[in-house]
Amino acid sequence: MPSQNYQIVVGVIIAIIIFMLAGFFITAIVAYSNDRKKKFIQEKKLLEAHFNQQLLQSQLEMQEQTFNTISQEIHDNVGQVLSLAKVQLNIMHQHKTFDETLLNDVKESVGKAMTDLRDIAKSLNSERIKLSSLPEITSIELQRISRSGLMQTSLQTDGTEQSLPEQKKLIIFRIIQEALHNILKHSRATNIKVSFSYDPTQLEIKICDNGTGFDKELLSKKDGLGLKNMINRAALIGGSANIESIINHGTFITITCPYD
Repeated sequence: MPSQNYQIVVGVIIAIIIFMLAGFFITAIVAYSNDRKKKFIQEKKLLEAHFNQQLLQSQLEMQEQTFNTISQEIHDNVGQVLSLAKVQLNIMHQHKTFDETLLNDVKESVGKAMTDLRDIAKSLNSERIKLSSLPEITSIELQRISRSGLMQTSLQTDGTEQSLPEQKKLIIFRIIQEALHNILKHSRATNIKVSFSYDPTQLEIKICDNGTGFDKELLSKKDGLGLKNMINRAALIGGSANIESIINHGTFITITCPYD
């Protein structure tokens, strides 16, 4: 009998220990789960904050780049065209004769200045980026470069165009702007080719030039900050940016991004 009671007591103690251990493990699992949940929420908030910061920075950089380009265009293109029209009118005034050919030249100069100003007005409208497709707004950037006479540009689109969320489109456009700016500033290229390929699941953009190229070690140096920004921004929207460059043969940039 005492032996039986002893077994019962031992059994009860073992059961209590098992329940206590089970309770401990359950409590630990719940605590761990809550901790992971909190960390996940914190990480998500940090990622959202980083994304919004990059989005705002991209918007500000686009505005700055646009204003710089417009300032240069007004000075180099519109200003020169209007100066030429003024000279032509002065010649007509000095001769005090009607010269139909010269008058037509003046009309052509003024018309060109008006066209350039209309293009500038369009570029100041931020709604154009929201309402236009990436190939359309990229085409405007390439036309500006072509008008300078320094480089020839071409644009190709393959596949059926797919819509992108506005935030993604802004960041991708800023990456394209950064790439074109680097080409203008550093490459000494005479030709730029941009292509958009709308694949079933993602958009692929290629930007190629025939310039001097650069050593890929530049990506790890301070001078390569703009290139690294392009890579980081592409990753931020779930895509990638691959940069290949060959000395004296040009630079080849491939940007990929899923539609969602």
